[in-house]
Amino acid sequence: MTVKATIPITPRAPVPAVEVDERHQTDVDAFIVRNRDQLNASINASRQEVGKGIQSTRTIDDIISDGRRRHNAG
Repeated sequence: MTVKATIPITPRAPVPAVEVDERHQTDVDAFIVRNRDQLNASINASRQEVGKGIQSTRTIDDIISDGRRRHNAG
């Protein structure tokens, strides 16, 4: 019998539940109004890429890291 070594899985901290937070609804609505055309263009571009089988290898962690670097750079 052959036994394979396995990589131990480190347990992750529990993710807090996402709750509706009405305190920011006005800010969210204003952002959507200001950026509606750009948001729709991004959605349409994403749909075209998916239709062509183009997929990004970036993870949500990569996207967050990029955003933090840009935000902190200024």
